[in-house]
Amino acid sequence: MNATAISNNDMVYLHWYVPDKIPDCLGFTVIRHEADSNALTPLPAMVGFPGDKPAGTRFKDTNVWPVQKYAWKDLFAKRGGTYWYEIIPMIGKPGNLKPDTSRAMRTNSVSLDSNRGTCSVFFNRGIISTQAIAHALPNRNGVPSVGALQKDIQDPNNKIRIRLVGDLEKGVVTLLQRALKEKGECYCALYELSDEDLINNLKALKNRVHIVLSNAGSDTEDGSGDGDSTNHDARKELHDLGIDVTDRMFKSGHIGHNKFVVYVKNKTPEAVLCGSTNWTPTGLCAQSNNSVIIESPDLAKEYRAYWDRLRKDTDSADGDAKDLQAAPLRNVDMKENRAHPLEDKAKRPAGDVHVWFSPNTKQKSVPKPKKGSKQNKSAKPFVPPSPPDLKEVFELMENAKQGVLFLAFIPGNPSIVSKLKQIYDAKRKQGVLFYLRGAATSPDPASLFRVDLYHRSARSDASVRGISEPPGAAKASAQVSSVAGIFATFAAWEAEIYKIGHAVIHDKIVVIDPFTDDSVVITGSHNLGFKASYANDENMVILRNNRSVAEAYAAHVLDVYEHYRWRWKLQQPIRDEFDKLKKAHPKAKAAELWRQAVKTAGAKVIKEAWHNLVPNDGWQDFYVEHKDFLAAEDNFWSSFGGVGHADGKPRDPAG
Repeated sequence: MNATAISNNDMVYLHWYVPDKIPDCLGFTVIRHEADSNALTPLPAMVGFPGDKPAGTRFKDTNVWPVQKYAWKDLFAKRGGTYWYEIIPMIGKPGNLKPDTSRAMRTNSVSLDSNRGTCSVFFNRGIISTQAIAHALPNRNGVPSVGALQKDIQDPNNKIRIRLVGDLEKGVVTLLQRALKEKGECYCALYELSDEDLINNLKALKNRVHIVLSNAGSDTEDGSGDGDSTNHDARKELHDLGIDVTDRMFKSGHIGHNKFVVYVKNKTPEAVLCGSTNWTPTGLCAQSNNSVIIESPDLAKEYRAYWDRLRKDTDSADGDAKDLQAAPLRNVDMKENRAHPLEDKAKRPAGDVHVWFSPNTKQKSVPKPKKGSKQNKSAKPFVPPSPPDLKEVFELMENAKQGVLFLAFIPGNPSIVSKLKQIYDAKRKQGVLFYLRGAATSPDPASLFRVDLYHRSARSDASVRGISEPPGAAKASAQVSSVAGIFATFAAWEAEIYKIGHAVIHDKIVVIDPFTDDSVVITGSHNLGFKASYANDENMVILRNNRSVAEAYAAHVLDVYEHYRWRWKLQQPIRDEFDKLKKAHPKAKAAELWRQAVKTAGAKVIKEAWHNLVPNDGWQDFYVEHKDFLAAEDNFWSSFGGVGHADGKPRDPAG
């Protein structure tokens, strides 16, 4: 028996391993210990036993409502604190549980901060499909007001914005504020810029900030065709103030997708900020995002040189969008940059980092087979040449010993997702344990967006989809109604807002073997698909052998994944009922059918969701029966490489 804790600036994720069934165990209590004060607190839970009336309406601690699985999240620990946890089996019957302290497991200590030595890592709480957000907003037509949320997240002092952004904005402005204090300079390459607070930080630097600002969005109201509705106002304001702004304006099919800042002091690059976060209220608050600051003069120098290339490429095009991303830029971006050493908090060596820049292919778009060609007629799908950056990413994933975690925003095909399916299938064929969890924002045929959850096989087996007309909502609000959250109010559960804009998950993250000394983290602005390498301005950092950074990213991925996974599973009975009704009434409106499905199955779903604890030790039987298959997860959290805690080949309980 053993237990592990990992953390980032926002939350703690816990996992424990128990080799055999524990007789009369009804679950585990999870107790948080504060390192400084020695105070201990059982973590809260809301799922109770059948007949527990308060379940689902208020919290009780895990001494009373224990955890009937082998992982848990602590979202209530305070930032800046250091903690360790006890995981203790609870023996007995509901209402009369006793801790079996002889089997208590103790985790390692973790701190809730961004500092990982050379790297500082920041995540937000940008999941808006929560009951807390639903309760905090005015309700209109059966769903929370999207307009109210949009207004709230624009105000830096608003409580909802503060809750959602977490420490992420602090990370984004760190280098700008350092430059202001130390009289340094910042070189920024940005895709979206509309957040007033971030714009004010740029303006404060005056002539010591230099910006390559791409266009983003649709056409502005004057119909200029510039595709710059998102940045138009900020661009004009910065130009009017005489701030050094280079306008990098693309036509459809190519984007200047960077979001980085290089800090320069006395003409020497010192540090760089990169990641997935666009400089908008939505990017900060209403989608999952990350940023990382890396204190490396050598890495910062490479980013600074890339910034110069972007500016030179823009000047050379002289306003003609088709001449952007010309050969001189692409030829340099094709070259692999060398790795630079990293350190941990104690100044000890902690792996290395290197960067890829895009576009890094000779062609300006992903090649397609010519009509009538042998490739076009072949039964095998045409696969274009792998760009150099993704070629390395694919090799790193192929060499994973334990597994891969990922989050992505519309990676496309080919991408890390299609490659992971190949890797997973090959590992399973060889009988090798391989753990895979991930989630991606994906477009559906109706031009809405959904979250695809990738579980076991790199195949989307839990697409969190919405219906076109949520009950009680006008057609105009259909795109912002609950899709990845709760579709509509039923029982004691309020409808949730699904998204604002075009992203739910906006992170671009791959984490490989995070609990080993061979860990890898891949992040940046790159969408992790071929199109990003061929057609976009992008940056991608690869951090190797830095376990502290890898664990922070792993905690974030698992947090986001499990949020959507639980909501998907919760609504399965309603979806089943909806499908039955649709078959029986194919011409009926989806909204009406969903309303009927909720009426039929909704109350039962809520009751089962909040009264789901098994009142005996039988909850463990699933884990015992499928021990071989679940060994991949145990292996992932262990120090082993491809060898699980059970014998035999892993067998999928889902068939």
